[in-house]
Amino acid sequence: MRRVLVVAVVMCGALWFARAEPPPVVPRTAPLGFDHTLHARDVYTAAAPEIACARCHVMRAGALVGKPGHAACFGACHGPPPTGRDPVAQPQLRLCNPCHAETALATPANKRALAVTYPPYVVGLDFALQIGHKAHKDVTCAKCHDKRTGPPHKRCITCHDGAAGKGFVMTACSTCHTPGSGQPDPPKLLRTKDTQIFVTTAFSHTKHSTRGAARQCTTCHATILETNDRRLPRPTAETCAISGCHDGKASFPITTSCTKCHKDVPTRKFEVHRPEARFSHSGGGAGAAHETTGLACAACHPLGKTGEALVASHAPCATCHAKDFGLRTPTICGACHIGTEPWRPLVADNLPAETTEFGVTLQHRKHPGACTSCHSLTTSATELRPPRGHRACTTSGCHAITGGPAPQLADCASCHQRGLAEQRDRTRFAATWSVRAKFVHAPHAKSKGAEVECIACHTDLSSPTVLSLAVPAKITCAPCHDGQVAFKLTGTTCTHCHPGAAP
Repeated sequence: MRRVLVVAVVMCGALWFARAEPPPVVPRTAPLGFDHTLHARDVYTAAAPEIACARCHVMRAGALVGKPGHAACFGACHGPPPTGRDPVAQPQLRLCNPCHAETALATPANKRALAVTYPPYVVGLDFALQIGHKAHKDVTCAKCHDKRTGPPHKRCITCHDGAAGKGFVMTACSTCHTPGSGQPDPPKLLRTKDTQIFVTTAFSHTKHSTRGAARQCTTCHATILETNDRRLPRPTAETCAISGCHDGKASFPITTSCTKCHKDVPTRKFEVHRPEARFSHSGGGAGAAHETTGLACAACHPLGKTGEALVASHAPCATCHAKDFGLRTPTICGACHIGTEPWRPLVADNLPAETTEFGVTLQHRKHPGACTSCHSLTTSATELRPPRGHRACTTSGCHAITGGPAPQLADCASCHQRGLAEQRDRTRFAATWSVRAKFVHAPHAKSKGAEVECIACHTDLSSPTVLSLAVPAKITCAPCHDGQVAFKLTGTTCTHCHPGAAP
């Protein structure tokens, strides 16, 4: 019984080792591929002189001629070439296999085809092409990027011919072809967060290559000339706005019709920047630096046909903030907009501030006309104020829309002063015994059946500005507040008009 068990174990072991034998080697039907790195390693470890590229790659007049043949491999390097033995055997097989398939080498000489695809880089490229735009900034783009000029080396030979003042000779292969492995990354434009709002589907190189300055690639891709990297910077919105392109003359400006170019709605989540900074002439917010620019008011606020100051469009902003129109997180858009998605038609949906930053200065003695010709607007919060805009100035026949007596309507600063309205209100409401909080003009418009003129109370119009206009004196109230038409000025009814000091 013990003998039978031993025999069984031996048989099982034999079967196990039989199963563990490697499968038979099947001849390859394709070449192994030529390996430059392997050759360089073998030369290096053998301490042999480095093999020049031109040793195998024959060049004439700066261009590669044909492809390396048997003469490049055999002779000084790998001994005599294979004889007519049939089939090819070791050691020649390992020398031939990089370019020829084993199946072809094992076939009788009179039946085999030893064709080889050139170059035989089936193991991946051993060299990368290192050519920088910055190093070639003086060469026209079409010289390299146009197949009609011939194969790569032919495009280079006109410069790299070894002549004085030109580039290195073409035989200095390693200057451009640096050692590497695998497929090299081709040059490509940088991909940033803003890839979601590119103009890929709307942009056409064909249309832009026939118009003005855009005929030169570097008109838009100027920043590429400053780098030798394979990661190339993209053109920006500012690039499009140059003179002769999207400047509002040659073509529509970048500040309008955004959806003409930005047509693609992002397929993935787009984090919308919600600008909040409101415009301010006096500093802070989106207009913090405008008080120091020295720009005339009319540069942003032109006058309309009726003399009214128009709302500023994008054009004045783009003069200084061209870059902002191309940013994903702009800083100035919050003055008018609450969103910045360029593929959507954007409207001015951020309402202006409730109070103005400016006040109007006006000398009453130079305006002798009827007070109501200017002070004609009464609202729920304000009495007898001039109408908004320039209507009080133009409809009364004083100031023409263009021309007329000085100051001109376009000379905004002659009447409008920043901070004047706030200062005026602060002064008036801070007066200790002011009757402003309770006084109403309408009941005082008539007395004893007759119209009461404004100058009956406002007797002092000599003040140079609205801010310092004299408050009517108490004596102007006496003709009416005589105890018959209205209550007396004397007695215990003072608080009827004078509410007292502010708490």
